[in-house]
Amino acid sequence: MQKKKKASLMTKAAVILMILILPFNIISLVTSVVSYRNSMNTVKTAISHSMDSCRLLLKNRIRNTDSVLYELTSNDTLLLNMCQEKDESRYRILRYQFFQYLNEEVKTSDIAGSWFFYQTDRDDYIPLPAYTGATAGSRPYFSYIENYDYSSSHWFITEDRSSLMRILYVNTMHLYCAAIIDLTPYLNDLENISDYASFRSTFEDHSPEEETGLLVFTDQVTDGVFLNVSVSKQDINNSLSFMEHAQILFFILYLALIPLLYYLMRKNVGKPLADLNSAHAELQKGNENYRITQVSGSREFQESYDSFNQMASSLQTLQKQVLDKELANKQLQIDYLQLQIRPHFLLNSFNVLYTLIQNGQREPSQQMILFLSDYFRYLFRSGNELQLFSKERKLIEDYMNITKIYYPSSFEVSYQLDPNLDLMRVPPLLLHSFMENIIAHALLPDRQVHIVFSGEYEDGIVTFYISDDGKGMDTAAIESINHIRDIPIDDGKNVGIKNSIYRLKHYYGEGASVVCESEINVGTTFTITIPYNLEED
Repeated sequence: MQKKKKASLMTKAAVILMILILPFNIISLVTSVVSYRNSMNTVKTAISHSMDSCRLLLKNRIRNTDSVLYELTSNDTLLLNMCQEKDESRYRILRYQFFQYLNEEVKTSDIAGSWFFYQTDRDDYIPLPAYTGATAGSRPYFSYIENYDYSSSHWFITEDRSSLMRILYVNTMHLYCAAIIDLTPYLNDLENISDYASFRSTFEDHSPEEETGLLVFTDQVTDGVFLNVSVSKQDINNSLSFMEHAQILFFILYLALIPLLYYLMRKNVGKPLADLNSAHAELQKGNENYRITQVSGSREFQESYDSFNQMASSLQTLQKQVLDKELANKQLQIDYLQLQIRPHFLLNSFNVLYTLIQNGQREPSQQMILFLSDYFRYLFRSGNELQLFSKERKLIEDYMNITKIYYPSSFEVSYQLDPNLDLMRVPPLLLHSFMENIIAHALLPDRQVHIVFSGEYEDGIVTFYISDDGKGMDTAAIESINHIRDIPIDDGKNVGIKNSIYRLKHYYGEGASVVCESEINVGTTFTITIPYNLEED
């Protein structure tokens, strides 16, 4: 009887080795892919956060600069007077005053650091800051005026790729206005964050094309301006090369000592990788405070633990810095909205005072000066703090009385205010802007306009009504006010009303509202609703 041939010991060992090796090879392969992807995602996340921070800072500076540009070209009396001045001596004085004013804006506001103005009637080129040394007497960036077209009115990248520029031509003033933002600090900050030698960041007028062997990122700063970042995938892969060699060594040892290799692989490779993957998963879930507290038996994985913990701390710090900057920029914007009201009102008041003095009206002039003294004392003492409505009401009454001197028979005003409202607190000049708007836009030359300022309180809601039977507004103007938050803050229209609405929302939340109702030659009513609990006060 022929005996059944049995498999040799080597064959069984080979089979056993294959059974043991294959699963662990698969696990190792899957773990390597997951680790690689996690590393790539970590790099992408860090670069994306850095780009977001850079973009937010630059967009805020562009937005602030646009506000100043529109303000200068549409509402700045000093610039308009300078451009229209015929007398050369007087023109030089106004030119110097304007230079000092804008120079102070550059120092105190987050706007473009370089400006120039070109007055075509006089062929006068005004740079800010003043150019000295090698550029003295020259006209930097003048070629952009010579080649000016419609596209130049938007932000664009200069030919040397180092700056952003915007040029506006004001036909009524025969004036070119230009602002230049230096991009070098933003690029330096980005490149200082990365440790990769192949890391490159640029500002371009187009998004980049994908390139083999590169990770490419792009972020649109504004129309036609992109922040582009690229880094070599090989640089990232190099950080994993030691791990790959270590895995090969482990496989060789595993062939010689299967039980020990299994134990060592599980203890020194499987668990550390699981800890790293678990840590990445915690970060992805939003657990920013998660850190790896385990101590690894191998130096390589301990360094990975330390590297992960440092990376997590850096991301948390970066996110906090971005949030702090966003909050600071929001407060700067609110400060700017309040400060924006003061120059217009001051210039208007000085014009009225000048007219009164010219007409020999001594007593009204004295009243006007006393009013301005109280007005600015109220502003300087108030700052951004909420003030009692009684102070705001007195300021409004004084303003209307002073305005009555200038327009003696053009309007009558009555006040129907709940006395309890004197106890509430409001931002300085919030309601004053609406009254000033009536004087500026609602008065008629042929009849007297009646103005009613009323206010009531009920169930935690304060409602003010500011009405007139004056000029009125068309449908388009009404819609632009009722949907004013859909319009960019720097478009230069409805500045006073827009500022008041933004400040109202800032201090009282989205529950506060302003509704405008108007009809041509019938009148206008502003209804201002504020959630406010007078019982608490």
